[in-house]
Amino acid sequence: MKNAQAHTPVISFSWCHDATAEDALCKLYLDNVSADYISHSELQGERADAPGNWRADLPEVIRGEIRAALSHDWAHGDSTLLAVATAGDAVVGMALVSIDTRQRASKSFAALDDLVLLPSVRGSGIGSQLVEWVAGELRSHGIARLFLECGAHNLTAQTFFQGRGFKQVSVVMLRELDAPEVTAAVDDKDDKDGDRG
Repeated sequence: MKNAQAHTPVISFSWCHDATAEDALCKLYLDNVSADYISHSELQGERADAPGNWRADLPEVIRGEIRAALSHDWAHGDSTLLAVATAGDAVVGMALVSIDTRQRASKSFAALDDLVLLPSVRGSGIGSQLVEWVAGELRSHGIARLFLECGAHNLTAQTFFQGRGFKQVSVVMLRELDAPEVTAAVDDKDDKDGDRG
């Protein structure tokens, strides 16, 4: 009887600085994120122009972000790093991580900006391992907190991250100010000055 694991490639995790991986990483991102992925940071940045709607120039935006992250390193105090999960020579997952360099918060922190996996490895544990690898790397560099955000309709991702120890700490809301004004009936209990919960 053959050992089934003998044909399973070993998964490894690392910070990626290989410029030749740029095309594969861009393809991984662009082929595997749906409009449900959009959260407020995609709207506040260059990726999306409305909830549920990517900008037409998303491929160029992602290429620029990935190119910049590939050139960053801990040694230089850069703020955005790119981690990869590889099986043999193939990238099967990636994580973009932003490090807070302002250091004004009470505890040092980073943000997991993106976690993208090939569909063929979802449910295999590789996503969990990549998150834990990133968390361990951050911890070893003195980072105390790891934040992330999910699109409101990305329930699968929310469940995944809750299962890895992430807890909801806020709700981000959006009001479009360039749309026709909405007149709503407001009752007294919802109209208290300064009552923000």
